[in-house]
Amino acid sequence: MWQRDMDLVVPLWQGGDDVRIAAGASALARLVPASGSRMHMAVSDGRRGATDGVCNLELVAQAVRQMRTRMLRRAPRRVLTLGGDCASDLAAIEHLARRHPGMVVYWVDAHADLNTPASSPTGRVHGMALRLLLGEGHPALLGESRLVPSQVTLVGARSADPGEVEFVRAARIDVVDTTRLTADPRSVVAGRSPGTPAYVHLDMDVCDPAELAAVACPTPMGPRVGSVAAALASITAHHDVVGVGVCEYTPTVEHDVGAVHTLLGALGLMEAEQATASR
Repeated sequence: MWQRDMDLVVPLWQGGDDVRIAAGASALARLVPASGSRMHMAVSDGRRGATDGVCNLELVAQAVRQMRTRMLRRAPRRVLTLGGDCASDLAAIEHLARRHPGMVVYWVDAHADLNTPASSPTGRVHGMALRLLLGEGHPALLGESRLVPSQVTLVGARSADPGEVEFVRAARIDVVDTTRLTADPRSVVAGRSPGTPAYVHLDMDVCDPAELAAVACPTPMGPRVGSVAAALASITAHHDVVGVGVCEYTPTVEHDVGAVHTLLGALGLMEAEQATASR
């Protein structure tokens, strides 16, 4: 089991503007045994709407500020975030990037999440999360710490808007696409120094929806659950994993919960016996 000193349960859904995601945080919390302290964040159900081209900006910014405050007070070295949408672990990644200079971030997601308010066709923050971590986005959402593109690997990304495609190309961000991931899941860590600190952001929609449909934004032509799990296991074996975020799970959609157990088990969030027994 992966040991950490803080669990954050964050039912933030306004970043994806899909209320079904809120239930994912509590469902994941029931599946994953606590390690260290576990904190449940309250998320405001205030008035929704767009500001400066960003959907539910004020609500998301308020939630992110609250999480940043928790991080400053607790100063954890290892954090698990159970979301919620892809903005749920912004504060955790920012905090851990300060604590662990040079931390690699594996963005395991069908989407690049590299939009800005100007490039996003929807204005939803969950599609801007990684770009915010790289220091670009609405000022109300930007944190003090910044990643650089060389710290980031996109895993399983297959849906990107034109502005995101151009940014990935210009910034020379490493991409492990479905073909490469399926052929050799271990290649995900190629070029990364062993033992270095790493963060894993897992959006459940990285998997092909034919195998895992309980996600907010199902995206066809993805890798199988087994390939994703093998890649996650390779990351945990290769790196000192200091943070994990699991996001965009919609448990109300009919699905095989065993697939979820397999992914969580690969990250050391469930005992191997539990993950195996569920299949």
